Order: sequence, then C-alpha cells, then structure tokens
Amino acid sequence: MKAIPFKIAKEDHNSIKVQIDEGAYFYDKLHYHPEVQVTAIFKGTGIVYGGNNMCKFGPGDIIVFGAQIPHLLKNGSSYYSDDSPGVLSYSLFFDKDKFGGGLFKIREMANISNLLDNATRGIVLNDPNLNKKIASAVNLKNEDLVILLLDVLRSIEQSRLDYINNEIYNLSLDENVGSRLNKILEYTFSHIDQKIHIESVAQKANLSKSQFSRYFKTHTGKSYVQFLNELRVENACTLLLEEKENIETICYRVGFNNVSNFNRIFKKVKNITPKGYKKRHFI
Repeated sequence: MKAIPFKIAKEDHNSIKVQIDEGAYFYDKLHYHPEVQVTAIFKGTGIVYGGNNMCKFGPGDIIVFGAQIPHLLKNGSSYYSDDSPGVLSYSLFFDKDKFGGGLFKIREMANISNLLDNATRGIVLNDPNLNKKIASAVNLKNEDLVILLLDVLRSIEQSRLDYINNEIYNLSLDENVGSRLNKILEYTFSHIDQKIHIESVAQKANLSKSQFSRYFKTHTGKSYVQFLNELRVENACTLLLEEKENIETICYRVGFNNVSNFNRIFKKVKNITPKGYKKRHFI
C-alpha cells in the first residue's frame, strides 16, 4: 500500500466507517484521506504526527484528523519486538460531503462545522468515557450510527482540546512527496537515539544536502533540525512519564549528546524543564 493517498475501505457504501486496529503496533506510514478520522486509543503509547507537528498519545486519548491532513501514529521501539505490549484503537471515518453537502452548513451545526474546520490542525483530547462511546459504534448501524457520530462530535466540541498544529495545516502533498517524506520519517524514527547526519537523511531521500534542506522546509514548514529536536523532546516526554530512569539517562536515550543541551531544547519546545515536566505530571 502506498503511503499517500490512503483509501478508506467502504462497507456497503456507507457514509461512516467503523474500524478496529489491534496488533503489535499502529499503522506508521504517513498518509492522508478525504475522510475525517476520529480515533479512540485504548492501548498503546507513542507519538502522533499530524500536519507538520507532533505530540505524544496514550490510552484514553482521542485524536481527530481533519480531511486531507497527513498523519501517522508511531509507537516506541518496544512495540516492534516479539514481546510487544500491543495496541488497540477504535476509529470513525466519515466524509462530511457525503451527508448531502448541507448538514454541516446549517445554522444549528455551526459549532460542529467549526470543529471540523479546526480538525485540520489535528486535535487531541483525553476522555476515557468518550472513548467507550466511540468503541460502542461497532455494534451500531444506519441512523443509530449517524446519531452516535453527531453525539461524539458534539462531546468533542464541548471538551478542552489540544491542537497538534498551532494553525490550520495548508501545505499540499502529492504521492511522490509523501513517499519521499515517508523515507525521511522512517529513517529518523529508527535512528532517533543515534547521532543523525543530515547528509545521511538526504541520501535516503535521493537529494543533495542543500536540496534536502529546502525540500523539507517547503513540505513541513520547519527545518529538519527543528523537527528532529521536537521529535526527540516528544520521545523524552513519553519516557519521563513511563520510565523510572533519571533525566540524564533519558537524555541520551532520545539522542541528545549532553544534558545541558537537552534541558535547553526541552524548555524551548515545552516551555518547561524536563524536571518540571515530570514533577507536574506526578503531583
């Protein structure tokens, strides 16, 4: 299956698709599709990449990807081993234009319509009860499924939301660009704990160093070094909350070469030190 575009399999030409993803790890190829995706995470942790930014995810989280936003869910290295702890999620896929084109344009749907527009930023929230409601969709069909979808969207709209991107994602990708970005991301994810030379990544993308720098900035809106630092910080956030290892050990595990640089970049990305981040989540 090619990375992008990604086609959601339709069942009996229904407007809403319910999908269960269960296995060793989540589908980790960068892809996009015209359907809005609402995913409830029941099992599994890692990093969600959407648009041109990322954040961590875990059980209880709900992730909303707007139409055409490139995204992937990347689990940690332990999920790619023989003793993977496994993952489980339930997703709703729907194309809002398949609802006659007018449902989300009426005045009474203004709040949900605004939510769907903002979903192109990528949305993350944590609500275990709403997760269960999304999972219940596997037992529904016809108008009951439509009612549930609207109820889920209303609940999300009324919740406290975090956005993966500060602004609506508006960079365009085609299949060739997506395939090349996948190679870059796959190489980066698999070498995150090592020293990464831009020349090596450029070679994977079949580009010169200067071409690679321009290419990556054009299609992600940020430099590769910025992306790499942010990715390492998100990895560190996951380890800080899950592992008993000290900050210095985590610093080296995510690819930084000294603690002072790790602290400086972490604070720049998260506006808090690694020590403060860990303390805040364990109070």
